Amino acid sequence: MTVRHLTTTVAAVTGLAVALTACGGGDDNTSTTGGPLALYTWVSSQSDREQWESFIAEAQKEDPDLEITVEGPSFADYWTKVKTRFSGDDAPCLLTTQAARAQELGSLLMPLDDLVEEHDFDLSEVDESMLEGMTVDGSLRAIPYDAEPVVLFYNADAFAAAGLTPPTTEYTREQFVADATALTTDDHKALAVTPGMFIPAAWATAGDASWLNGDGELDLTNGDFVDEIQSYFDLVAVDGVANAPNAADASDVSQQAFTSGQVDMLIEGPWMYGTFDEAADFTLGVTIVPSPSGQPHGMTAGSGFGIAATCDRPDEAFEAIVALTSTGVQESLAASRGIVPARAEALPAWAEGKGAGAADVVSALLSNATAQVTTTTWNQVETLMTQYSVEGFRGERSAEEIMQTIQDSVGG
Repeated sequence: MTVRHLTTTVAAVTGLAVALTACGGGDDNTSTTGGPLALYTWVSSQSDREQWESFIAEAQKEDPDLEITVEGPSFADYWTKVKTRFSGDDAPCLLTTQAARAQELGSLLMPLDDLVEEHDFDLSEVDESMLEGMTVDGSLRAIPYDAEPVVLFYNADAFAAAGLTPPTTEYTREQFVADATALTTDDHKALAVTPGMFIPAAWATAGDASWLNGDGELDLTNGDFVDEIQSYFDLVAVDGVANAPNAADASDVSQQAFTSGQVDMLIEGPWMYGTFDEAADFTLGVTIVPSPSGQPHGMTAGSGFGIAATCDRPDEAFEAIVALTSTGVQESLAASRGIVPARAEALPAWAEGKGAGAADVVSALLSNATAQVTTTTWNQVETLMTQYSVEGFRGERSAEEIMQTIQDSVGG
């Protein structure tokens, strides 16, 4: 389960410590020589708890003597409390991060390059974009367990009723707008949009634009990125195929509009597939985020396991990560939790139970993907974009003005 899914959970479980241990093990196994390893992660709900239990239970099939305890606050609190938790002497050895937050947590995460080499870990089997997302200052800081390219969900029944050809692994912006226009009436919009930067960033990535410059610094005002954001605003302000959201709208507002049939299309993460398929009474379709050329360029979001810079058991911690991110574990979590695995060989497990072509779309996006790499100031960017994007959707301010305002407020 990744960022967008986790942020929709309501229950909060703070300060949770769940001990998860194997039933047995030999004394000669290094994973138990110093006692259980501790993992600090987000635990917002019973669902989160079950996810981490599943990771560890499946990893114990790789290493029956593996012992890991889990603790952590809600997802919303994690990104502030993690820094406090790792400032003490009793900090855990393991922690989770997202590609989008790896830069922010870089000082907490041990470089893994030497451990990768020493343990002969084959990085070529792991999604390249997510490895890029987990790299800080030129060194790898976490091993990803998922690689989630943002997709466009659509109501296949609505497309069929309108006589439209359902999109698959290619979809041009021109055709997308034409389809959305055909589906839009006086009292019905084709698309739901949300405030914030996450989805516009995926839209911009599909258009080969970035919010960073060549040095990895925040560059919201470059012409290509501004043009992409303006074209996204124009879906509401000019094309009229969506209603402008309110700044206070959470992602569940647009999600419910889609599953209830109020709108026919929604850009979201593939981790929502199971939720949408269960909630909707129509045939669920999946395609790429539309691009100017129609060719896929995916923005991947995802998470991974890292080792604390203060950990005094790095070899044991890395062996635990190897087990936690193995093909078998990823196959199990892909099938049971809907996680798009970071290992391509585990992707068929995610495809099970999905509609025809869903896995092809994900594969196409991952074949040309860019991770959502951000900066240490990204939380401020997201907050300000949530506030100002509403004005862009309404046509009250241009993307150029809004990006300049955010850039000036946040800086590099």
